[in-house]
Amino acid sequence: GSPRMSRADAYADARSWVQSNGGRVCPHLAYSNSSLVATEDIAAESLLLSIPLGCCVTQRDVLASTVGRQALRSAESAPASSTAAADVGLAFFLAADAFDETSFFAPYYSLLPLLGGTGEEDDPRALLPRSWPAAELASLLTGSAATLVAAEAARRSVVADYDAVTGGRRRCSPREDQGREAVQSVCWPSLARYSWASAIVTSRAFSLATAPTCGGEAAAAVEALVPLADLLNHARRRETSYHLARLPAETTTETA
Repeated sequence: GSPRMSRADAYADARSWVQSNGGRVCPHLAYSNSSLVATEDIAAESLLLSIPLGCCVTQRDVLASTVGRQALRSAESAPASSTAAADVGLAFFLAADAFDETSFFAPYYSLLPLLGGTGEEDDPRALLPRSWPAAELASLLTGSAATLVAAEAARRSVVADYDAVTGGRRRCSPREDQGREAVQSVCWPSLARYSWASAIVTSRAFSLATAPTCGGEAAAAVEALVPLADLLNHARRRETSYHLARLPAETTTETA
C-alpha cells in the first residue's frame, strides 16, 4: 500500500472529506496527540462538528457488505456472548473495509491508529490489557487479581467471537446465501485485524439516540463510528455533548 501519511496530514485529509460531503468543522480545532484540541478559547455550547450520517460507519454499511452481513448473522445466531452482535458485525466490517484503499471511508480510516502502531501512535490494542502478552499481563497486574481475570476473560471473548463467526477459519470459507443455491465464499479478515477493529469499536463507537419524529417514528439508537467526533472527549464527565439532528435534507451527527 501507499506510505502512511503523518497524523496532521491525515486529519487535514479527513476534515476536507467531511466538509466535501456537507459537514462542518470548527476552524479553531487542531489535531494533537490522538485528540482534537482547541487552538483558542471557544464559547460554551458552540458547535464544533456537524458530521453527515453518510460519513459515519453504521449497521447500514455492515449490512451492505458480504463480510459484515454474514458476520452479523452468525453473531446473532451464536451462543450467548459478552459482546453485542452489532459490535461484532461492525468490527468485522471494519477489519475488512479499513484495509481497502478504495473504500469511501478511506480518509477516516487513515486517521485511525494503525494495526501494529507507528512512531507517532500506539496500536489501539496496546491500551487494552486483553492484548498484552501473557507474561507481561501477569507481571504488570500482579496484585490485581480481579483486573487480571477480567483481561484474560476479555482476551478469550475476542477469540471466541471470531471463531463463532468464522468457524475458526483464517481464509476464505464457503457459505450459502439465503434463498440461493449457489455457494459463495467469504474472505474473513485475520484474527489480528479483527482484534484491532474490535479495539477500535470498543474505544470509539458512539450510541446515538434519535428523537421521535413528527411522523410518529419511535426513538431508536444508532451504533456508529463517527469521524473526527471520536477524537473529542466523549467519556464520562466529558466536556462535549453530541446528538442526532434530523435536518430537512439529511440526518446529521452533531457534536457541540
